[in-house]
Amino acid sequence: MNLGLYVLASLVFLLDLVDLMVRLYLRRQHTSRLSPGQVSPTSVVLSLGTFTPHEMETYLQPFALIASVHNAMGDLERFVTSIEPFKAHVWVIDDKSSDETAAWIQEKGIRCIRSGRNQQKPGALKMLMALLPRGIETIVVLDPDARILTPPEEFIKVLFEFQRSGMAALCPRISAAGQSWLARIQRLEYWMAFSIGRKSLADFSITSGVAVYRAEALRRVLAEHTLSVYAEDLENSLILLANGDTIYYDGRLLVETDAVGTASRLFSQRVGWHYGLMKVYAERWRTLGPRARGNLGFAYQFLIYIGVFVLVLHPLKILSLVLLAFSAANGVDNVLGLHMVPDNRVTNGLYFPIVYLEYLGLMLFVSMVAVGRAEQRALLTIVPLYPLYALVHVVPATIGYLNWFIQRCGGRRIYRDHYQPV
Repeated sequence: MNLGLYVLASLVFLLDLVDLMVRLYLRRQHTSRLSPGQVSPTSVVLSLGTFTPHEMETYLQPFALIASVHNAMGDLERFVTSIEPFKAHVWVIDDKSSDETAAWIQEKGIRCIRSGRNQQKPGALKMLMALLPRGIETIVVLDPDARILTPPEEFIKVLFEFQRSGMAALCPRISAAGQSWLARIQRLEYWMAFSIGRKSLADFSITSGVAVYRAEALRRVLAEHTLSVYAEDLENSLILLANGDTIYYDGRLLVETDAVGTASRLFSQRVGWHYGLMKVYAERWRTLGPRARGNLGFAYQFLIYIGVFVLVLHPLKILSLVLLAFSAANGVDNVLGLHMVPDNRVTNGLYFPIVYLEYLGLMLFVSMVAVGRAEQRALLTIVPLYPLYALVHVVPATIGYLNWFIQRCGGRRIYRDHYQPV
């Protein structure tokens, strides 16, 4: 076995291994001020004093739950049920639906403003924010397919502490609902992304599509935002962070969204995600330099991880996937005795099983440190598929990046994802 080719074949695994070790270290550093045995639910320890539930409810500043909807009839029943305890605080903007979405929402007694044109989420929210009463201090941005699972009393506590923290935004924990293998693998992916990824980022976290903002901060963001739907949450975060604002993660605020139901839809989603990542990062990475110089964790996340691990090294990930494909094909060829794939150092049949077993061991460890105990057993059965799931993601990522490069050169995209306007 050629050592250089083996390292190249293992590249995706090695980068994920390094990233995991760094994030576990950062998470421990940022959340270690609690007494032994206690685990902070937030990415920074909040020292805000002790208040009774009555005091928190009394001193809670005005807040609003807002959402942009478009042809969302299939999601509305569960959405309305989840926000029922806070119905008086809900504002919805209908982004020119062609179905009965707006009428249905209004029948349920929820304030619904109708937009005269389809603007997509950032543009619609900007319009809605201009119409909200100025006394509202805190904004919870929701999606129509999102359901708040946190009990009302805990929800009030999270908002109260957020208001007292003085930070600009809060990222909740997102969970993917569903029982299919595709839903369960996305749920495992989300567990890792939030309980390790977001939680390792202290007060420079990244918001999700569902997030909590200071109203003034969200207005500033939307004034500078490109209003593109691509990676709109990442763009929100980079605008805030570049201006010196702070964002933290709070795992107590749990929001459930539907997992993507089909492989083709998931492929399209991930193409769009990576196109958006490339677009937003290319536009804004230079604004992060001053803050990165004073914070190693910030520099790791936004310059080393996104800039180098995710983007600069991506061509090597493509070569890694090609090597693993050759190795897997040769392994099957040898088992079946077909002798159709030549045996050489490039097609060595050991690369694929070794990398797979390495990745499997990593994922078993991650599932122990990232997933809540109540779900560990249920998600353990999906872990053997995760190495393949992670490796195959190189394909939609590549197409997403190519879409950005080709469009920048004045050409048409090679793949139309479902975020792309008609």
